[in-house]
Amino acid sequence: MAEQPPTLSDEDLIPRRYQEEIFEKAVHGNVIAALDTGSGKTLISTLLIKWVSTREHAHKKLVVFLVPKVALAQQQGAFIAKHSPLRVKQATGATAPDMSDRIGWQELLNDVDVIVLTGKLVSSYGSQ
Repeated sequence: MAEQPPTLSDEDLIPRRYQEEIFEKAVHGNVIAALDTGSGKTLISTLLIKWVSTREHAHKKLVVFLVPKVALAQQQGAFIAKHSPLRVKQATGATAPDMSDRIGWQELLNDVDVIVLTGKLVSSYGSQ
């Protein structure tokens, strides 16, 4: 039997119907949500992150959330932290340890459920 998506509590933001539909599709497969700015992609992502984190196989797993800009890393990280019980950190080119600094990355990722990273930070790893 397939697991059911979580129900929302009164303390959560209430998604619009189209956000619920996208979330439901994402629960069952890959989805690209091409929506306008301000249409609630972050809410959909947060719902999905919360759902994934409740799955049995998610124990001690890390969710990596990629964004294109530093300001979005801060904004998305703050939103996820505010609207979920998960431990969230952000890292950008200016704040992250050097990619070769294993100890620095271990410290950054210690006691964290979600890490919000800029895509440029991740892509720079492949160019080293």
